[in-house]
Order: sequence, then structure tokens, then C-alpha cells
Amino acid sequence: MKEFKTTHNITSDPSRFYLLDLSRSIAALCVILQHYQLFYYLSDYTLPNNFLRSQQPFYEYIRFFYSFGSVAVQYFFVLSGFVFFSVYNDKVYHKVVTLRNFFILRLSRLYPLVILTLLFAAFLQLFYKELTNDYFIYDYNDIKHFILNIFLVNQWGFQDGDSFNGPAWSISIEVLLYASFFLFARLGMRNLLYVILVFILVVIIKTENLVSQGFFCFYIGGITYYILLSIKKGLTNHKPRRIIILLSLIILNILIFGRFLNPFFINYQENLEFLFGKDIKFLLFAIKFPLLILNLTIIQFIYPNMGSSIKLLGDLSYTIYLIHFPVQITFALLNISFFTINYDNNITFLTYIFSVFFISFLIFRFFELPFKNVIRRRMIH
Repeated sequence: MKEFKTTHNITSDPSRFYLLDLSRSIAALCVILQHYQLFYYLSDYTLPNNFLRSQQPFYEYIRFFYSFGSVAVQYFFVLSGFVFFSVYNDKVYHKVVTLRNFFILRLSRLYPLVILTLLFAAFLQLFYKELTNDYFIYDYNDIKHFILNIFLVNQWGFQDGDSFNGPAWSISIEVLLYASFFLFARLGMRNLLYVILVFILVVIIKTENLVSQGFFCFYIGGITYYILLSIKKGLTNHKPRRIIILLSLIILNILIFGRFLNPFFINYQENLEFLFGKDIKFLLFAIKFPLLILNLTIIQFIYPNMGSSIKLLGDLSYTIYLIHFPVQITFALLNISFFTINYDNNITFLTYIFSVFFISFLIFRFFELPFKNVIRRRMIH
């Protein structure tokens, strides 16, 4: 087994947060698992009356992800906030990164794959409608929504519903978050107090729609970064202070992730409804996700190379997330046109997951990465 060498200075930044990248891939897999049940949906986006959740493959082992895997998208937002405040905040403020270069850096990563998967989904949806007289899951596959997707505004309030490659809704919100972040960073809102004020503002205007959720989670990620800075100051070679901080984190982990915490939250649910409404998932966004990020970053400080051997999985996370739905439509078309697919079968499930990962690798290696490099090389000055 490979041994990871610890760094003598625990506060020195690792060259890359491999564990955070890996967590992003795991989050993408969670979304795939939750979306697997889309194979069972009827044309009116409802499950059949005789559907049993327990009939899904490996249900006994992954039933949590079948039910709650979609909240992994909010983890993407929290992680994006953390990474952006970590990587870009000072660079934007000191004008090391201009507005033009900032958006080229981001869109060169996002846009080519958005367009490719949009075209795939549009073709497959039209083919599916030709065979069944219905679209697969997402109904608003018209010119209007195609244009909204092209300009990445398909979740800005202009849409009638989800369309084409449905999971791309989160990318539309990411673009809004990038714009807001650049503005705040350029204006010098680098202090934790300012980030907290933005966070409170988002909570006040209510966090029930997807855009508000995105802002809520993104700036929670920003706050998480500032908390990490405070922890790093305490993680010096002064042993008593380091021991106190690490013990505090261990205790906090036990409280947050321990089984006995759920009754604690339920008891206080009424007191928290003025902030979170009745959706207790926001406690996950606001507490458990940030704590997970803190755990992974602190481990990375101690073991800088941990996860480096599987960094490809981190690289594939975005591709996996956007390509899985076109692959899912393809499986549905095969089921209609060529042979009957038993979605309850474990082999079918594993074949689908393998297909998503394998196609993601091919697209990342031969399309996404080359396009990103060409765009950055030609357009960034």
C-alpha cells in the first residue's frame, strides 16, 4: 500500500486538493444513482403505481442515494464557493485576473461540453419523440429552450420548465454565481463579514428556488474557506493548540455525522423554519457539506499527495455529470427499438454506470480537454 508523507509545515498549501476533486466525482455519481429511477418514470413524470423502490438494483446498499442523491448538486455549489474564494478572490481583487480572462477561464471549461451534450440530448429527444410521441422526462424541447440553453440562461426565470439535457440547469446558475463573485471580489469584499452579510441577504430573500439555493450554497462555501484560514492559523507547530483544534474537529464530526444528531435537528426544526422553511435539507447544505470540505482539506494539508493517483476521477466529474442523461436516453431508446432492458437487473445497472464513466473518459480526453486548451491558448492574454 502506498504511504503518504506528511508535510513538516501543516499550514502550507498542497499543490492541488485531490480529495476535493474526488469528492466532486463521488457527488456526480450520487446524482447518477438518484437519476437511475428515471428509467421507471411514465410519460407524465410520475412513477407507476406498482413501482417498488426496493426493486432497484443494489437497493439495500445504496438506497440513501436513490432518495437523496440529487442534493449532491448543492454540494457542487458549496464546493465551487470554497474553491473560488480560495483560488480567485485575491487575484480578482488585485486585478491579476481580468473580467475577460476570468470568464474565458471558466467558460472554456464549461461551454464546449454544455453545447456538445445539448446537441446530443436534442437529437436523442427528437428520436425518442418520433418513436413514442413523448419526450424522455423533460418536455420543453423547443426552439425557445434550445436558445436559452445555448446562452446558459435556461434557469434564469425565462424557462417554462426543464429541457433537453435537464441536469444542465445547474450550469446556468453557476454562471450567475461567477458574475456575482467577480463583482464582490473586485469591490474588495474579501472580509468574512461581507461574505456573511451576503449569506444573510440570500437567506432573507428565501432559499426555496434553485437560484437562491445556488447563492446560499456558494457563499456558504466562501464562509467555509474563511473558517479554514482561521483553522490554519491555529495549526502551527505549537502542539497544545494543534491538539485542541484537531480534537474539536473530531468532536464536531461525531456530533454532525453521528446517528444521534437527527433527533437533535428534529427537536429544533420549529426554531429553524424561519431560516430554512420546512426543508431540513438546508441543514445539510449549511453544516454537513462545509464540514466535509474542512475535513478533506485538513487531511490534504497533512497528506499533500493523498488522492493524486486517482486525480483522473476528479477531472471527469463535470463530464460524468453532464453526459449521464444523454447516455440514459440512449439506453431508453435501445429498450424501445432493439431489445427489452430489465432495469431491475444488477448487470444492467453496472453496465449503465460503466458506460457513463467510459464515455465520459473518451469525451474528456478527446473533446473537452483539447477544446479547453485551445480556447485558453488563443484567447487569454
